[in-house]
Amino acid sequence: MEQPPRYVTQGVSSNFANFNSLLAQFRFSPYLANPTVLTKTIESSIVILVVYVDDILMIRSDEVSIQTTKSYLHQHFSIQDLTYQLAYQDDKLTLSQ
Repeated sequence: MEQPPRYVTQGVSSNFANFNSLLAQFRFSPYLANPTVLTKTIESSIVILVVYVDDILMIRSDEVSIQTTKSYLHQHFSIQDLTYQLAYQDDKLTLSQ
């Protein structure tokens, strides 16, 4: 039995490899335990990108870092920004858009 064209069973797809290479130029580093998690640290701020299929979850420690990262991604990709905010208060986690 043959696998369908462009089916990836192991390793990294060429699209993700290109994406990863582009982010490496912007000083993001893949997390060793999971290469679909990329991090960038500048002084006291950190940006974490978690890639799942064609979605990217961005986690940041400050607003400037996230805006800089979004601008960089907009220069190279057509992206849609769906901003959500997480808040933890009184032992409850809330998600709002």
